[in-house]
Amino acid sequence: MYEQLKKNTVSAQNQLASGKYVRIENPDGKGKKVLFVGNSITFHEPSLQVGWTLTCGMSASAPEKDYVHQVMARIEEKSPDASYAICQVSHWEHDYKNGKNVYEDFVTAREYDKGVIIMRLVDNCPLDGFDGKALRQAYLDLVDFLNPTGKAKVILTTGFWKHPGDEVILQIAEEKGWPCVYLGDLGEMDEMKALGRFEHRGVAIHPGDLGMETIAERIWQKLEL
Repeated sequence: MYEQLKKNTVSAQNQLASGKYVRIENPDGKGKKVLFVGNSITFHEPSLQVGWTLTCGMSASAPEKDYVHQVMARIEEKSPDASYAICQVSHWEHDYKNGKNVYEDFVTAREYDKGVIIMRLVDNCPLDGFDGKALRQAYLDLVDFLNPTGKAKVILTTGFWKHPGDEVILQIAEEKGWPCVYLGDLGEMDEMKALGRFEHRGVAIHPGDLGMETIAERIWQKLEL
């Protein structure tokens, strides 16, 4: 059932250097402030080991083509002095059952004065030993940690590749009244991936430019700015 997810052989660990889990762009901006919480699809540093050379969401053809930049381009049309932060949590996903152990890596994101949090994660939560109850609690705890005042609008997404955690996320969204963007259909479509652009299969099945654009458009529809 999760055949596309199993093809993602990009490691959830060491996607970026230690201490670089949070990046803030235009920190002094006075406009809309958005926090993107995600994994390699949100941000991955260059990795020669897998043939990835850019510093952006894997596998866009250029930084401005990834979903973060495309969402922000739409936001900046309405709020020109907007700013955003990226909180990269792939290592949290890898060991979500003990997720609180890495919260110190996300303190800067917690302190960032965001008005919107976009939770674009779950893809790296291991299939082996998957525990929906544990993911639910860990996911809610992470949102609470990153949204200490409870004032930020929270938008969820499912996995790009179908994942057993999708149902957990959809249930959380319904219970909390949070918008949720379904993405699992995209991971089933070859045209949404970067196939043919990378030798490494795991990199190639990440969203290509069309996939990134579609993710951005679906998130944008939920923002209601």
